[in-house]
Amino acid sequence: MDISDAEPLRQELRELCRGALDPGSRDGAGSVVVDWTAAPFLTMAGVAVLDDFRRQAGERGVPVWVEALRRWPRAVLRIVAFDDVVPVHDTLDQALADSAADGRRGNRTGLDRSS
Repeated sequence: MDISDAEPLRQELRELCRGALDPGSRDGAGSVVVDWTAAPFLTMAGVAVLDDFRRQAGERGVPVWVEALRRWPRAVLRIVAFDDVVPVHDTLDQALADSAADGRRGNRTGLDRSS
């Protein structure tokens, strides 16, 4: 994810927050797992989008977990200490287990940003 992809994704995630994560329409969804496994890289523009989404979801009482298996996106998240604010996992199963341990039901939001 780079600057050319950032704004469309930001808008998509804002729409998710306005719709599916709105407290009145969540249908019991207690958390979101962002699947970043298909993305080969991540720039600061992508980190900013993830952080914006984390804040918006948090305002609605919905915690966010990130699944990032690839080396470079995971390294970027670690370097900027994003993994200090949002749990980052290697697999969906790990992220969902962490979500379940928090006592909330996990919903997966796939972000196929492989370019």
